[in-house]
Amino acid sequence: MLKRKLPWILLCAVALGAATILVPNFRAQDGPNVKWRTDYNAARKEAEERKLPLLIDFVRPNCAPCARMEQITFRDPRVAAMLNDRFVPLKIDGTVEVQLAATLNINLYPTIVLANPNGQIMQSLIGYQEADVMNEYMVKLAGPLAPAPAPMLTPMPVPLTPSIDLMQKNFELAVRSESTGDFERAVSLARTVMDEGKTPALRQDAQGLIAKIEKIAASRLAQARELHSKGQSGEALESLAQLQKQFLGTQAARDATDSITQITQADAQLKADFRSKRARDLLTQAQGFHKTKDYIPCLDRIEIILANFGDLAEGQSAFILATEIKNNREWLQNAADVMADRLGGMWLTLAESHLKSAEVSRAQFNLNRVIQAFPGTRVAESAQLRLNQIESINPKTKELRAGQ
Repeated sequence: MLKRKLPWILLCAVALGAATILVPNFRAQDGPNVKWRTDYNAARKEAEERKLPLLIDFVRPNCAPCARMEQITFRDPRVAAMLNDRFVPLKIDGTVEVQLAATLNINLYPTIVLANPNGQIMQSLIGYQEADVMNEYMVKLAGPLAPAPAPMLTPMPVPLTPSIDLMQKNFELAVRSESTGDFERAVSLARTVMDEGKTPALRQDAQGLIAKIEKIAASRLAQARELHSKGQSGEALESLAQLQKQFLGTQAARDATDSITQITQADAQLKADFRSKRARDLLTQAQGFHKTKDYIPCLDRIEIILANFGDLAEGQSAFILATEIKNNREWLQNAADVMADRLGGMWLTLAESHLKSAEVSRAQFNLNRVIQAFPGTRVAESAQLRLNQIESINPKTKELRAGQ
């Protein structure tokens, strides 16, 4: 779309006309960490002179995904080495350099912009990126780059349908998560591969991994039930609660919920003790997420406490914590930005799912929802590009939309 081409051209124009851009409070330490540049003009010049691609990390204060990328992704040895040796890494605070962020249509944080040495944007990545995924994108860009200037390229949207390589990476991450005991994450990643993987073999591998995890969870469930049958109800409840947490998304976790209900209904004191411990655990989790400024899971835990344990002391503490968050507009904005990114991404994925089933009108409906709900964002731009592709293949869909 013409109205979206401007930022891709202005990457150079901004550098020529802008004053020196410095980013406070985000400088990383030297040594094994990424050697971030903070002067936009100097970084652009360095990229041109050294014939290296440019990676710009747009961040904002009190941004939990930004902090997580700094602490995890950018400290991965492969990512740090790639950035220090084969890129010019630049970190920009979007709340300070408002003009630059607006010029490049940066609305959500973090946003990673990958550009070639001439300033032509090759890829934009929104939200938290795993180290493996980040490394894959950087290798694709830095590997084939030639010293000679590249021709002008059409802006590359954020891919709507995951590539086979990305699904393979997701499966590898799922296997790694299972091996380290992070079963909840393993199940989530494996289900994504089952739903969106393009090759039958990869989907079958993901299904096999889920079956393996289900078997482990079922074994844990049987052990917990055996403890209850031996009269060790307290220990059984502890095991069942742990199973719920570790194996979220499995059938065994759902069965554990039913078992907890049956056990606690039969013993009033046991029920009271279990409720008290459950409330304490949830409050501890909420306070931990609040400390790391990860407000969405914090509010999720608070909501559970208020809905189920409002009569306990933990309910009062949760209410105070919720009030503190809801009275801070900056914290709420951060949470809203993350939720907008997630919801927009889910609608895009749903649209692709409808297209796979030849349900074009439903796909268009979800793409239009993204455009209307999040105007001016990159998810809206991706939805518009996909909508244009659909209409170019089948012009009748455009005529129908115009007549609505």
